[in-house]
Amino acid sequence: MQTYWLNLWRDLAIKNQKTNLISKKPETSIEYLGRQDPLMDFALGNMGEIDSVLDIGAGTGRWTLPLADKARQVTAIEPSEKMLNLLQDNILSSKKTNILIVRSTWENAADIKTHDIAVCAHGIYTSPDFSGYIRKMEKLASKQCYLELRLPPADGVIGELYQQIYGVFHDSPNAVVAYNALYEMGIYPNMMIEEGISNWVDHTLDEAKDRAKFHLHLKDVNYDILIKKILSKRLHLRDNSYIWPDGMRSALIWWNTAPS
Repeated sequence: MQTYWLNLWRDLAIKNQKTNLISKKPETSIEYLGRQDPLMDFALGNMGEIDSVLDIGAGTGRWTLPLADKARQVTAIEPSEKMLNLLQDNILSSKKTNILIVRSTWENAADIKTHDIAVCAHGIYTSPDFSGYIRKMEKLASKQCYLELRLPPADGVIGELYQQIYGVFHDSPNAVVAYNALYEMGIYPNMMIEEGISNWVDHTLDEAKDRAKFHLHLKDVNYDILIKKILSKRLHLRDNSYIWPDGMRSALIWWNTAPS
């Protein structure tokens, strides 16, 4: 059966809105903001000092501050007041003067001038209209667009459970769905994937079951036996902890908007 990726993204994003499955943590420390990120370093390496950059869903500034180090001007768009307060504190601490803050969702952001580059790092997950979101990025980025998104493992336990329970492997919007949705839109992007993965770890099988149910959007006990059966087979018991093949890994997707 053919997969319609834009429709799949819409359905997953709507479910994600209801459960708040993926949310940006308000990490504020300089250590967090300055941690090594090869995907971001690659994007920065493609930018020049004369470029202007849109940072969509800027959060507390993990991309915003490094972008401001490299680019001429950065416009940081973020709807959350809590995030914006932390972002402003981080900008003040960094003493950077080339960052403009806009409090808005990307969908509702108005009067935004065209920039050279548009970046969205983990900020698109709750937007059902993937095509509209991307077309707006392309319209306001004269050179390139970048998306950083989570990338689930191909052999993930959550994917296996989701497939059995819902008939679909993907539990939330991610890089695989985004890449194929872009292709469906007639955009043929590049992709770079992080080499390592931070595997999930739980101390008990019940903790692992609760983690699985959170990602599966389940509150009742109807599937508990199935979940624990698969977890018992798939998780590795090491040093009295259960190690998942699932975990945190990101991918960078990018493409040129200017005619080649």
